[in-house]
Amino acid sequence: MAVKCPHCGTENLDGALFCDECGASLAEAPASQQGAGTAGQGTVDQRPSIPPPSAPAGGGTVQCPTCHHENPADARFCENCGGTLTAASVPPPEAVGAAPGAPAPAVPVATLVIADSNAELPLDLSKGEALIGRADPVSRVYPDVDLTPHGGYEAGVSRRHCRIFRQGDQFFVEDLGSTNGTKVNGQPLPPNQPRALSDGDVLELGLLRLTFRVNA
Repeated sequence: MAVKCPHCGTENLDGALFCDECGASLAEAPASQQGAGTAGQGTVDQRPSIPPPSAPAGGGTVQCPTCHHENPADARFCENCGGTLTAASVPPPEAVGAAPGAPAPAVPVATLVIADSNAELPLDLSKGEALIGRADPVSRVYPDVDLTPHGGYEAGVSRRHCRIFRQGDQFFVEDLGSTNGTKVNGQPLPPNQPRALSDGDVLELGLLRLTFRVNA
């Protein structure tokens, strides 16, 4: 049988612990009460009016976010714990993310390895090419790979000795008219004539030997 809320007079389902309308405790409310008016008596409930949660399409119930009790779709407060149900709404449909596209091809990372010291000099090809040579503040030449600390001056490396660049995934080396020339695997490289480079190729810039490495 219905249980009437002593605060707002709403008829609640038998067994409800809290009022669906105002959330007041129904523990002390008698099992049935006559609808006799109590105007001018008792305390007026000062709870602000809270709009009911959106009911699921086609009716149904609303789950309490606190205790997970299933309540009538139009209930404002949980029958079990009295918690507000305004936050308990129908879970939104799971967002469907965009189908992942094909992974971008890995950009090869190239390195020059000094033969005498095994020092590794990464090649920054983010701008498409890397200038190899010796830094010279007087001439305002600042190559991307400065071989001065690796015996470049003594080995006869020019300030602007050669450049290494990439087209797609293929690397190339081009001598820039250096004084002492460039060799690839022992073969002299004519100036301004690019030659393809492969992983493990040995470069000779003057007398300085380096190994070209590619890590995919």
